[in-house]
Amino acid sequence: MKNGKFTNTIIRMQYVPRWSEYAPRFEDNASAHSFRCAALSILIGIIEEKIFKQPLDKLKLVGRCLWGDLKNTGTGSIKHVTKKESLVMNHIRDFEMELSKEIVSYLSKSLQAQAFDFIVHAQDDSPIGRLVDAIDTLDAYLYCHRESRYDTNPFFHAKYKELEQVLRSTELPSIHWLLDEYDKHDGFYEFIQYIMNLDTVKRWNGSYNLVPDNDATHSFRVASLALFNGLLEIERFGNKNIDLFKLLAKAALHDLPEALSGDVVSNFKHNNPDIKHAFEQYEKETAQFMINKLPSFFHEDMTEFIVHSKSADANGELVDISDKLDALIKASLEMRNNPHYADTYYNQLVKVQHRYENDCVVFFLAYILHDLTYSNLIGQ
Repeated sequence: MKNGKFTNTIIRMQYVPRWSEYAPRFEDNASAHSFRCAALSILIGIIEEKIFKQPLDKLKLVGRCLWGDLKNTGTGSIKHVTKKESLVMNHIRDFEMELSKEIVSYLSKSLQAQAFDFIVHAQDDSPIGRLVDAIDTLDAYLYCHRESRYDTNPFFHAKYKELEQVLRSTELPSIHWLLDEYDKHDGFYEFIQYIMNLDTVKRWNGSYNLVPDNDATHSFRVASLALFNGLLEIERFGNKNIDLFKLLAKAALHDLPEALSGDVVSNFKHNNPDIKHAFEQYEKETAQFMINKLPSFFHEDMTEFIVHSKSADANGELVDISDKLDALIKASLEMRNNPHYADTYYNQLVKVQHRYENDCVVFFLAYILHDLTYSNLIGQ
């Protein structure tokens, strides 16, 4: 059981670059990409069920989109053209498979069955596997389109056109529906931009940071911690009050309003009850404004996932827990190089210890936190 090593794998996803050889305007990494894929898969799941009346295991879809690329921490970012080269194709596939299995083995045995599906079987030949593969391509298409709008590198304009043809050639109606709506450049298009641009919202402003952070990489970690904690509560501790899909959707989208509002320093937001209440109301109104950009059949689900991401039930509580554990991890990684974070670490630890008695929190503090140091991270 190496749950700390699994959590370090989640953290290291942001160190796997994407598109870097083309000098993009917007730096990308496997962590931000996996967040976007998870967010897009939530939309696709709703489209599949409400437009095309297709029953779908939405947890499996989002879980695979979130964790399917964890193997990249061991392989790096291998180009698609290289993966298709006959000389190395089978070697890459076999190594990725073995590495994915190894990552699953880090987890407690009670979590391994579902994690195996999310990580090892992410893009298999099943209908959901094909949908995950298409969503992976969809994110690349959206990323290249964003780059092409800023006239950065002609490569991105050509690639965006190429990927659109690839997506149009699939037989997946939900993908076609999304592309058609996106091409209208109206409210749905704007909502997609909120997802895409979350990587431009920097976190921990005003502090020297050895480990850079933004809202997209943060959302990936929070969603991953929420999935881990949710599985732990259900499989190891018998908690039946958790809906893993809703938990995962809320965790993935909990900071989406910051695409408009920006990241406000926590000490100010919680300076006194009046400021805290004002910001809570502002964030809810911002979230609802964003949701109203979508067609009406999205509204109910997305209101629950975004406006009520930290609801008073077990799902919302685990989102809040995972958010605070991520802050604790951040402080743990930084305090070796910035003494300021030692106070942050202590205050966050006391807050978590005093506020939560959940089994997953006790497990995290006892078995995982001590492994999440900067020296352990760079020594992987």
